[in-house]
Amino acid sequence: MQPRVSIIVDNYNYGRFVAEAIDSALGQTYPNCEVIVVDDGSQDDSREVILRFGDRIQTIFKRNGGQSSAFNAAFAMCTGDVICFLDADDVFLPSKIEMIVRGMAICPQGWCFHHVQWTDRDLSPIPTPPIPLSTGRYDFRSELLSGKCRFAPPATSGLAFARTLLERIMPIPEAITNGSDNYLKLSALALEPGYFIADQYSLQRIHGQNAYTATTDAILRANVDMSVVSGLRFKVPVMRSICNRWYADGMARKWAAGVTIGEIYKDAQGYLTQMSFAERLEVVARVGYKAARKRALSGTTGSTPRR
Repeated sequence: MQPRVSIIVDNYNYGRFVAEAIDSALGQTYPNCEVIVVDDGSQDDSREVILRFGDRIQTIFKRNGGQSSAFNAAFAMCTGDVICFLDADDVFLPSKIEMIVRGMAICPQGWCFHHVQWTDRDLSPIPTPPIPLSTGRYDFRSELLSGKCRFAPPATSGLAFARTLLERIMPIPEAITNGSDNYLKLSALALEPGYFIADQYSLQRIHGQNAYTATTDAILRANVDMSVVSGLRFKVPVMRSICNRWYADGMARKWAAGVTIGEIYKDAQGYLTQMSFAERLEVVARVGYKAARKRALSGTTGSTPRR
């Protein structure tokens, strides 16, 4: 019997793109799919566009709560054995689900990720950073938990998971308002082996409103990473030690980017107060080491943190 696949399309103010995303989900060569479109309180014409698809899709219209809340709402509704995520400004290629199902057959309790192709607004290809792995089964659990993982997983539209795996890591903490895909893929890598497909089966638009993917804003990236890490530490206990290291690294990156150490520790209180005294000492020591190392490497470039 063919496994059922749920395709979750998350949308917020992408009325100009969402129809193409839905069409690509409905146009899969694999037959046993359901498409769930969750609109996170859009204020443009998204609702009208989505409703045109009628009963070919299932819909959720909710108040704005962020991507994590949208994922949670759709996961609570979906019935698939395999769950794929599709950002509303991206597009699946027609054979994507067929290939995902083949990969999931090799790791039925785990995950299946594939490379994605970056495009411009009009879906014309643009240079995409490579993922230097061949197609095959991988187990990154030891590497990830030691902080030496060589795999940088793709963005949302390249991710698929066994339902049994998502039941262990969802709902996503809704304090994570950006980087929900990071929460999903890192927790999956920490818990189960999976299958990676080197071919590109999704088109990911890079445009002004999703600039996080290609941003060089160190403070933005650090804040997103720290939010994700905070959620991971409390939802996936096996990751506690590596999360502390990652959180300290985020604090050090903010310090190096010019945020005062007082502001950083004030913002970090919610995370730090939940750990033991010994853990806090380790975090503080790592922040100091990482910041000092960055100062030494940057020399007189003007990136010295302010006290």
